[in-house]
Amino acid sequence: MSNNDPISQLHFGPYVTPVCFVGAVVECEARGLVTIVRLSDGPIAWPVGERDGREDLVVFKGLARAVRQESPEAVAEAWGISPQTARQWQATCSRPRLRRKQTLTSPPIPWKKSDDELLARASLAEAARLTGRTLTAVRKRRRILGLPDGRVAAQRAAKTDTLEQQAAAALVRMRTYMEELARSHAELNETYRVAKATLSFWQIEAQRSARPRSRRLDDDSRAANLS
Repeated sequence: MSNNDPISQLHFGPYVTPVCFVGAVVECEARGLVTIVRLSDGPIAWPVGERDGREDLVVFKGLARAVRQESPEAVAEAWGISPQTARQWQATCSRPRLRRKQTLTSPPIPWKKSDDELLARASLAEAARLTGRTLTAVRKRRRILGLPDGRVAAQRAAKTDTLEQQAAAALVRMRTYMEELARSHAELNETYRVAKATLSFWQIEAQRSARPRSRRLDDDSRAANLS
């Protein structure tokens, strides 16, 4: 690449265009949850998100990393934005999110539909971070929405068997299946033996019935004399 190429001014790349589709809802570190509407036409094509009627690049993945590591001028050239916007993103991404607390002097924070949708698919900690609320507030809202308590899922994850325990359980199940298979095989062999004996008996009877009547009488008389 030549020095005039905007991408060549980036020192911590590469920055690859993320795979996404129109209509997907993703988190922008600068604006929160946004809806993907298209790709930009800058030197680095990037998803454009819409929120409240405003469209702008989604600050996430490689762009968020570049905002933290690259100079604002290099980011502006590579993504086709103004240096002022790049500086604003840099300031936003460098400071931690603040959680507003409800007090007697501050009204409750209204829950938006996008916040409720986030609670349905994110963990407690992630939902609290993304909405700027406390874990207690998130738990209360989940109860109002009829969603399961995220702590139950965490407890279940903590009780998950180790790899050795899972292997031991699988060995026990395999032995049980092998014993059942052996019993079934023995029963099948016994059934086959009985069926074979029965078939032999009826084959002899059929051959005996097919002989001439006189010969059968002679055989019966011979058998009577012997007795």
